[in-house]
Amino acid sequence: MKLVRNVRCSRRRLLQVGYLAGVGVSLADFLRLDAAAKETSAGPKATADSVIFIHLAGGPAHLDTLDMKPDAPADERGPFRRIKTRIAGLEACEHLPKLAAAMDRFTLVRGISHSTGDHLLANQFLYTGNKPNAAVPYPAVGSVMTKERPSVDELPTYVVVPNSDANAGFMGVEYAPFKTAAVPKAGQPFEVRGLSLAQGVSVEKFRRRERLRADLDTALRTVDARSDVLAGLDRFGAKASTMILSSQAREAFDVGREPKSIAGRFAADDLGQSCLLAARLVEHGVRFVSVTHDGWDTHTENFEGHKKLLPPFDAAITALEQTLREKGLLDRTLVVATGEFGRTPSINKHSGRDHWPRTMWTLVTGGGIRPGRLVGGTDKKGHGPDDATHLKPDDLAATIFRALGVDHKLEYHTKTGRPVILVQHGEPIRELFA
Repeated sequence: MKLVRNVRCSRRRLLQVGYLAGVGVSLADFLRLDAAAKETSAGPKATADSVIFIHLAGGPAHLDTLDMKPDAPADERGPFRRIKTRIAGLEACEHLPKLAAAMDRFTLVRGISHSTGDHLLANQFLYTGNKPNAAVPYPAVGSVMTKERPSVDELPTYVVVPNSDANAGFMGVEYAPFKTAAVPKAGQPFEVRGLSLAQGVSVEKFRRRERLRADLDTALRTVDARSDVLAGLDRFGAKASTMILSSQAREAFDVGREPKSIAGRFAADDLGQSCLLAARLVEHGVRFVSVTHDGWDTHTENFEGHKKLLPPFDAAITALEQTLREKGLLDRTLVVATGEFGRTPSINKHSGRDHWPRTMWTLVTGGGIRPGRLVGGTDKKGHGPDDATHLKPDDLAATIFRALGVDHKLEYHTKTGRPVILVQHGEPIRELFA
């Protein structure tokens, strides 16, 4: 009994121990189970501490990329040849040769489905894991990370390269993403707007300006001392000042410091250089980097468009995986590449494909995800998910939270006190972690 008293068990716990002893469970086993239960209640165990989210904005055509259907009608299949990949049973588009050869280091999720065919609304669904509604402006996953798993003071937690319509929703401007508004140019210094001092402005001169601004802010704050917007801007401004004065922040964004052996594997195009920057940012401690790659809204000349879009994606995603792996970052960095929806099986009169939210794919690697697998599926024609697949953007967001060790059912409150679950309807895609 002395041992039991030392662990300070309540009467209820003693009864539990007594019952478990009767069925052959020792006190040590009970304490291990109890500790595991407490860990679970505090949130899932993290398999990653950072995310690189590549948004193929506009929606890639699933039938022309990673969900090709040889049995589909001839007028839906399109002209691209299929090539074998390193995953048994998966064929990819001929314009993805590097990814096909490295596919055993990725996992493909097919058959994600929803009903939101508008770009802006589908983007919000993708970024937040919640179908948009007028009552609650949900925060992007990266904004939640700014609250739950913030980076060090010298670095932003959530960086968007170069821009997106992701926002912090009801959380307020304090948790908004830091947007670079530009992408690096190969072989050129990369200066992020607002992160470097203007020409002729010394550190001391900047500090004097900041002190003057702080004095003015104090004087003006009496206008609306309770303003949540002002409070958020004040904290956001303080973070910005810290970053401007931080050599660590400037170094994190300076892709020119990467050795040629790494920088040389990334193409000089926007997506390649954005992915190089993303790898460097997570290496320095940024938690969530969202890369936007535009141009996938191929209502006209879909096949000509994909001929131009697929090679940069093929090169960038494989270079990113290789770089993270060689730097020892892949195990702790979840990489997600996806669009907001797929594109129609039918080909329109402009040789294009239109919006098709009924099915889309997501490519993942790193961050505790088991590679070399196919998860989910679509029917023989690629018109929708197969009978066994019931995946939604909600589930993708819940999966990202799961990898980062954040309970996707965590309850937040809006400024008016309304309770909001982070991801109301989704669940983590458990096959990715099994």
